[in-house]
Amino acid sequence: MKIFYAINFDETTMLNLKKVQDDLRDKVYRGRWTEPENFHITMHFVGEIEDKELPFFKQALDKSVEGMDAFNLRFTSYGSFRRGLQDLIYVKAKYSGDSMLHISESLRRNAGRGDDIPLKPHITLVRRAEMNHKTLKVVKKQRFNLPPIEIKSIELMESRKIEGKITYFPLYSVSLKR
Repeated sequence: MKIFYAINFDETTMLNLKKVQDDLRDKVYRGRWTEPENFHITMHFVGEIEDKELPFFKQALDKSVEGMDAFNLRFTSYGSFRRGLQDLIYVKAKYSGDSMLHISESLRRNAGRGDDIPLKPHITLVRRAEMNHKTLKVVKKQRFNLPPIEIKSIELMESRKIEGKITYFPLYSVSLKR
């Protein structure tokens, strides 16, 4: 099974992010759009594990969030990562306090394997996007007026491909202090 640690969103937040995503649709010629139910922020990507290893990764989550406070997220603007001739377009997320960064670093340390990419909080809207780069520059200057949200838990997730569609399943959740 393929696993990662993530922040998931409530229905209202997903709908708000979908509106932001929909604002892009007429500007992108082609791309792989993220389904709204898959909107999340990856805190740490582990990758393939065996089923028998799952308890270890649950413990790593427990250790990583122990004593950590809930925190707020604000969605600020569009961003992009360039990959060859295509872009990955995302929503930038800004966080309050130090909890999010500490949790991400602790997950990396406690899980003992996975990616070693520093935390850059974002929600992927479209992969392999093809669009005019002058338009992309204009889009990235837009600012959002979405309400901040409180993050109260971190989840251990499984990623599966079902009938050609990537689907995420929560395996384990740990609450943050309030």
